[in-house]
Amino acid sequence: MHPRKFVRDALGVALSTYLARVVLLVRGVVAAAVLGPRGYGGWNALNLIVDYGSYASCGALQGLDLELPAAVAGAPSATVPEPARRLLAGAWGVVVLGGLLFAAAVGIGIVTGRPVGTLALGVRAPLLMLAAALLQLVIQYHVSALKALGAFGAVSRASALQVLIGGGAGVALVSRFGIEGMLWGWLTGTVFALALLQRQARIPLLPGWPATGWALVRAGLPVFAFFTASLVLRSVDRLALIRYGTAAGLGQYSLGLMAAGLVLYLPESAASVLYPRVAAAARARVAAGVAAGAAAEEPGWARAQLDVTRAQRALTVTMPPIVAVAMVWAAPFVATFLPAFREGVPALRLLAVGALMLAAATIPSYFLLGSGHAPRLLTFGIAAAAFNAALVFAVAARAPHPVPVALASAIGYTVFGLGLVALATRELCASGAERRAFLVASFVPAVWGAGLALASCRVGPESSWAAALARSLAVAAGYLPALWWFGRGVGLKRLAREWVLARLVPV
Repeated sequence: MHPRKFVRDALGVALSTYLARVVLLVRGVVAAAVLGPRGYGGWNALNLIVDYGSYASCGALQGLDLELPAAVAGAPSATVPEPARRLLAGAWGVVVLGGLLFAAAVGIGIVTGRPVGTLALGVRAPLLMLAAALLQLVIQYHVSALKALGAFGAVSRASALQVLIGGGAGVALVSRFGIEGMLWGWLTGTVFALALLQRQARIPLLPGWPATGWALVRAGLPVFAFFTASLVLRSVDRLALIRYGTAAGLGQYSLGLMAAGLVLYLPESAASVLYPRVAAAARARVAAGVAAGAAAEEPGWARAQLDVTRAQRALTVTMPPIVAVAMVWAAPFVATFLPAFREGVPALRLLAVGALMLAAATIPSYFLLGSGHAPRLLTFGIAAAAFNAALVFAVAARAPHPVPVALASAIGYTVFGLGLVALATRELCASGAERRAFLVASFVPAVWGAGLALASCRVGPESSWAAALARSLAVAAGYLPALWWFGRGVGLKRLAREWVLARLVPV
């Protein structure tokens, strides 16, 4: 992959994602102001339906992500060759079946009234959220196909369209129709995005042979199980607050969930671009080794490793100051625009720190998944998710409030992130010294930046805009030594130059 193409694709996905996040952030702020802490807590509880519904494919889409890039290699843009169509049809059959089973499970939950009954959400809102979850499965199926074809631009445009229409309509409708208005707006945006994705390439929508689908499930099962463990890690705090806390407490906590999501989107955008390349290079490496009778090094594999290490170092050194400054401005922003949520600011900061530590493991984990090391990750992922669930539920049972639960979640995020990066260093680094340097470079900038932000927030009036400006300058100045030390040799200037050229020169 040409450097300009990687930068263009990664930043294209990231910029469209952050455009989407800005719209969703505006929708979230408006919704929080209109619904209040209790109503906003109910909204975030409902979002668990979409979060878990995304995993109704039972691993078929993860298997498709691993197998499809090689099946479409060399095919013209937006052209789906016959072997790839068989894979897609097989995956689609599993997606349809999984979606039906998930809909039945949610239906049982709605009928029995748990937990939606305890949150006073009624019936229509959960049903609309279920519809959104099922349509999102269809979106994911198309996205897997188009990413394998290299059509990242189409994926970015569809994501932007979904959020611009869905989020914008939600902002317009929430004041009059509440949660249901936001859901109707989102469903509208999803339909438009799906139409755009289907126009880009004629992706099969007729289920194929079950044998092909189950083969993809088997291939993707380790990746699927690891992502499921990651989902548990990132959603168990909400489940604990639903079980032990109140809807208002969950609403206060939800501001931190929004912040954590914003932190994680940039590394996930870069990882989503790298993942198909790593998967294809790993399979080419295995094929070359089998043909030669030895584990031959394949040039594409070496390039993929280099892309991963460069992207990792660039992100881990540039993200902490951005997150740190955002943490500083959280208090005056919330005090001015969302005064009912002021109690949630400390939890927001803790979740932002935890997300920053977890973000450092995003690219390494995608590298391990794409290169065939999912079984190794799975054991660690299950253990780490179980540790985090036990810790968060234990804390929530004793103190069902946003700050204690956020602290427990941040500890779980940190343990998960450290373990994932440590596993990745075995494949990315040749010596023990290189592994230690990789770990230090991945986490010390985050600790440095977060420490500066937390320390500065203890000085002066917390909700003052002028004090926030002074803190931001202090954090930026304090981070310069870390930027100089850990940014050496990363190629930040080169990345900026490649981004400019990618805007001007087609690849």
